[in-house]
Amino acid sequence: MNETKPDFWESLSPGKAAALTVLVPSLYFVALVVAWFAPKHFGFGLRPLVYVGLTVGLSGVALWMVAMAHLGKSLAVLPGGERLVTHGVYRYLRHPVYVGIDMTLFGLFLAVGSTYGMIYFCLVVVPLNIIRSRFEEKALMQKFGDDYNTYRQKTWF
Repeated sequence: MNETKPDFWESLSPGKAAALTVLVPSLYFVALVVAWFAPKHFGFGLRPLVYVGLTVGLSGVALWMVAMAHLGKSLAVLPGGERLVTHGVYRYLRHPVYVGIDMTLFGLFLAVGSTYGMIYFCLVVVPLNIIRSRFEEKALMQKFGDDYNTYRQKTWF
């Protein structure tokens, strides 16, 4: 009898899974609080950086929303899903939601010239998204096997 070991997410109690479902998105919200309350020096004193930041940020929001729309019923805070999504932006990126979040927050912090925001982005948001993507990839590899591996080889982050 060959038993498979449950992955990390499946081994969580319902309470811990619910806590992570609230905690992880809260860390993105904290970034917005930092942007709102921390000292600002728009574009770090360079007006063109305000426009670059706004462009990057708005592009990130668009990518984030399109990616979520393509996920449809597979959208979840914790890794999982009933089907492998490989259409739309997922044809090119395995984690367009995370890339969109990163672009959005980077653009916001650049536009408002928030040093504290940039530090939070580099120390919390980027590592969080890398860690989340690794857990997600492990769960998807377990669930979809060779199909996911083939998809992974054809796409970028």
